[in-house]
Amino acid sequence: MANTAKYFALLESLRFDRALATKGNTSASQTSLPNNLLLLQKYEKMELTAQLHELCLAYQLTTEQESSIDPGKSPTVAYIVRVQHVLHVITKNIDFHSDAKEDLISVAHLKLCIQATQELSYYTLRCQLHEDFYKSPLFQEAKGKLQASPCLLLLGIQFFVDLLQIRQFHLANSMEQVQRDLLAGIMTLRVLEDSPKLDEAISYLWEKELKADFFRHILLLKATPLCKPLAEALHQQLLDKLNSPQGFASLVDALHQTPNVSPTRKAEIISGIVARKGFSQLTQGKMIRQVWEYCVFYLHDADKLCVGVLSLRRFYDLNERNQRQIEDIIRKHWKSLTNPEDVISGLILMENQELCNRILFWQQLFCSSSVACLPSKLLVPYLPFLLQLYDGLPLESSAGSQLSNLIIRCLDNREKDNELPEILLRLFKWKMDGEMESHTWHTLHPRIFILPGQDSLKVQVKVAHQDHHVAHDMGRILPGLLLSSFHSSLACKVFLALLRFMGNQLSEEQDGGVDLLSQESELKDFLHSKYQLTLDLLIALNQMVAHQPLRTHLATQSKELLAVLKDLMQSKRGYNDHILLTILNLLEELLEGSEELRLSEGTKDLQEQLIKLSRESRNPQVLNSAQSVLSKIQGSWRPTKALQSKHFLEARAMIEKDQYHLQAYGIQLLIDLIQKKDPVTLSQGHTVIALALTTLKSKESYVFLNCVRLFVQLVHVMEAEVLDKLSDEYLSDTAALDHRLVVGEAILKVAQELGPLCYRYKAVLLNCFMHGARSPLNEFRMSAFANLAQLCRLLAYQVHNFFQELLHLVNSELTSGHYVPAKRAAVLVLAELLNGMDNLLDYQEMLLPIYRLLRAIETEESCDPQMRQHAANGLKILNEKCKLLIQTSLEEQQSLQKQIKVLGIKDEAPLKKKISIFLN
Repeated sequence: MANTAKYFALLESLRFDRALATKGNTSASQTSLPNNLLLLQKYEKMELTAQLHELCLAYQLTTEQESSIDPGKSPTVAYIVRVQHVLHVITKNIDFHSDAKEDLISVAHLKLCIQATQELSYYTLRCQLHEDFYKSPLFQEAKGKLQASPCLLLLGIQFFVDLLQIRQFHLANSMEQVQRDLLAGIMTLRVLEDSPKLDEAISYLWEKELKADFFRHILLLKATPLCKPLAEALHQQLLDKLNSPQGFASLVDALHQTPNVSPTRKAEIISGIVARKGFSQLTQGKMIRQVWEYCVFYLHDADKLCVGVLSLRRFYDLNERNQRQIEDIIRKHWKSLTNPEDVISGLILMENQELCNRILFWQQLFCSSSVACLPSKLLVPYLPFLLQLYDGLPLESSAGSQLSNLIIRCLDNREKDNELPEILLRLFKWKMDGEMESHTWHTLHPRIFILPGQDSLKVQVKVAHQDHHVAHDMGRILPGLLLSSFHSSLACKVFLALLRFMGNQLSEEQDGGVDLLSQESELKDFLHSKYQLTLDLLIALNQMVAHQPLRTHLATQSKELLAVLKDLMQSKRGYNDHILLTILNLLEELLEGSEELRLSEGTKDLQEQLIKLSRESRNPQVLNSAQSVLSKIQGSWRPTKALQSKHFLEARAMIEKDQYHLQAYGIQLLIDLIQKKDPVTLSQGHTVIALALTTLKSKESYVFLNCVRLFVQLVHVMEAEVLDKLSDEYLSDTAALDHRLVVGEAILKVAQELGPLCYRYKAVLLNCFMHGARSPLNEFRMSAFANLAQLCRLLAYQVHNFFQELLHLVNSELTSGHYVPAKRAAVLVLAELLNGMDNLLDYQEMLLPIYRLLRAIETEESCDPQMRQHAANGLKILNEKCKLLIQTSLEEQQSLQKQIKVLGIKDEAPLKKKISIFLN
């Protein structure tokens, strides 16, 4: 057994300039190798050739390979052999995997081993790579340091594969660069010859080291422009490892460790690597299964899940076979609920958490993005199933909202004229079987039901008894989902489609005949087949037409809506009075809710049919309803006060809610009403101001910024009142500072909206901000000066009236003020005042005081840099305006032509007019 203490002492005497711990000091790198070599020769008495022979025997090199290595060829080769032999002796005489006392080494000795390994990696591996690798900045430094020897490189590879198995050497990622150099060395030899030893070395790196590190090193090497054989070898390694278990997850982990790259960009890079046309179909199939399992595992990690979903989408877009495989995987995902293997009464098939996770997974697959998710057409066969799940879950649950998003996305992406109506009709008829298997829709198994748990938000999926019957109430489920989602555009399309179905269904009912019924079951089936669809449609339409946002949206689709209603009225023969009343009531409610609909051209076309209906009908209810609709169309109907004030009260109720998004929506409603000159809103102007001032105190920026927009609209109808209220609120000492600052911003926005017309209120505006500029509150004083600067730019032509007081305020702040931001704002006042001056000749007496003050600030080196910058900007503006004034004056003088003329010399005599006098 060798004396390892002697070898550790030898390592302590060496200097490892290529080790990571000492890499910063490279000035002596040219002399460290010769000095190290001398020390090794001095203390290691074994001949160099004997050391090489021992290494070749230990790492299974043949005699021919050993003979091709000449240790005396260069000092670098001799240094490699001697350091490698020292590390070999240490690692073979100490059991690093043992916890025995005699095998433990100190931290200092472990550090020496790590540094020696890093130094040896540089000379043995990095200095002998393929020449194309040196195009990379990672290896460029080692170019030309050593003439490559394939057998010496193979000896180094075998040595490092054995050495890296000592886990203590991997402390703090010490071996990361060694692994990268080792992989580059392996690929260098593989281009020359393929060897089982190289395959074993790669297998070690993949199986024993971190797979993410392997992929990161492969990608780093591939990023360099390489020759075709080397690039193909690296690419083949990438493909092989991707197809291995955990290949995709390891690739994602490798790229997720890259800093300063957004998750979206990483997802695009990874999906571009794994989903490519060049891969075989078998490879693509394996990768799809890997990616799906990865998505399920990282369901709650949004960044990693984004990578998996985008990769699935890229695979789906490649070819039809991938599409069929993904569709098959999706079908199996819900197989336990659509077609379970064991149907035993009382059996719990799924707990709440598992059900919620599966719904969340689908929501991420189909709704995470418009590009990075699977196409929504895959959801069409599962619409009945998703609607059944939605009906069974509590409305307040997050899973319910996720199902709602899935269903809405699927329906909203369908073609409006043909595809969407076909899907809706099939849903309402509950026709699940198609002519082909691909057209078959999936539903919850008839024996399965969703049972509420003890917690109101939790459920269980169980198997019911054999006689269990499930009602498919589409007339209630689908409209309820649409109206609760605030998706008025889709609700409008569905409403119009159902309205068309209504007319078609009524026509079919009046054309169909009735056969003789002999049993009660036949009667039940007949009634269900004959009238159930009509009943569901009526329930759905009545539920939807009562929704005010839908009515508002229907008014924008008046042409299409009235065309459908016109067709219904034209085919009224055969309708019973109840159907006619339903149609008329529907039309009446729509007309009441929308003035635009009452005034549209299509509404006028219905008058003839309504007049004819009122003459022919013998039912007094139908007659009254038709006359009521006619009165609304003809304009004799006038809305009641309650109906007139409905929109204003709705907006007010929204603003008075506690939720920020509702307050912002209510403010937007008020802005729209003011723009439309709504009489009720205009008559309640003071109430609107009070509401706006109250809401302006909100801590939510989105709310108070919308309030500022509301004041900007109000100023067009109530100029004086708005400015008076805002100025009083701004100068109120009892109000909170943050609120007063927001009010100041509102005042400024209102003044900017009025523009030059705000001169009528200059007394209110200027007094407001000048008073604020004297406030003892630093932030408030700064805000007042900043607002005053913008106001001076607007009212520069009125500056004569308040210039002296303004200059006094600025001087006072600059001389006695101690708050630097307020001083900056004060200097900004003068700069903006100059910016607002159109003709400098109108302001001659003011320019000199402003110039002197700005010049003094700009030249004072001890002054605040931003104050000097504001002063410099003001002087620059003044300089440009002076140049423009002089240039304009010169152009005017040049346009005047000077002409000297001496009168009386060679003047032409004026022509004498002939005067004729006619005497009578």
